[in-house]
Amino acid sequence: MSLLSIPKTVVDRSLKLTKLPLDLARSAAGLRQQAPESRAAEQQRERAEQLRERAAEERRQAAEERRAAEERAEKAAAAKKRTAAAKAEKAKQRNEKREKSARLTKLEAREKSLAAEEEAARAKREAELVREAAAKAKEDRKSGS
Repeated sequence: MSLLSIPKTVVDRSLKLTKLPLDLARSAAGLRQQAPESRAAEQQRERAEQLRERAAEERRQAAEERRAAEERAEKAAAAKKRTAAAKAEKAKQRNEKREKSARLTKLEAREKSLAAEEEAARAKREAELVREAAAKAKEDRKSGS
């Protein structure tokens, strides 16, 4: 029988059986080395844990950035609202001032109109008095002559 004809499982088990006393001695002494497969699995677990931690940190940072952006947006909206309110208030004050000015102008025009009517009435009375005085003087001349 040649070595090539022995099944692989038999060879594998026989190697494990020969390594068993050495593995027991190493594990008792604390010198046991990990198998390459378990080392690779451990490395993958460590890497997976690092990736999970990194992902969690990135999620925290993204959430923090989102909150900061939301705060900035709220502040900008509030500033915009305050600016709009200030502009509206100024426009309201300008309109009120314009209305007061228009009322004042209207009152001044009315006052001038009343003053002109009063002046016209006074002039008319004076003209009537002058006519009456002229008529009386004419009559006095006629009766005195």
